[in-house]
Amino acid sequence: MKLYIVRHAEAIERSATTPDASRYLTTKGRLSFRKIARWARKAGAAPDVIFTSHLLRSVQTAEILAERLKHKGAVVVSKELSPGFGLPALRVLVSGAGNPMEAAFVGHEPDLGDIAATLLALPGGFPLRKGAVVAVEVDGSVLKGTAKFLWVEDDKGTATRLPRAPRK
Repeated sequence: MKLYIVRHAEAIERSATTPDASRYLTTKGRLSFRKIARWARKAGAAPDVIFTSHLLRSVQTAEILAERLKHKGAVVVSKELSPGFGLPALRVLVSGAGNPMEAAFVGHEPDLGDIAATLLALPGGFPLRKGAVVAVEVDGSVLKGTAKFLWVEDDKGTATRLPRAPRK
């Protein structure tokens, strides 16, 4: 199964007048993520289902992803993808969707970076830039350390190899 772990694109900053749940994507965030999602389509991303946090900036990112991937399947708004999302919730969502061949998860840091690091057994973490898409391949059990890294795309470009751990 292929998983696409997607951090929401750049959103307006927090303010006293805009509740966190209502923060929306900036023009720069929308434009940048359209390019990233287009690249993901060219790389073969074709999720059967796209899950997204219920926060506006994630929903907008998921909509752009669906549009650019020419996605015909479901875009599922899920409170499980709110800040605090973890690997057990990911497993529940995948299982509830009938174990699709490919699934995308649009949400927030540090949760998504922590999930990527856990799946890839990276002790130093895997922080994601805003709008980043990480592609991994896992078996159906989605267990710690079982993922194969495929690629990451963000506003700085594409990587098809994980960086080496720094030497001590």
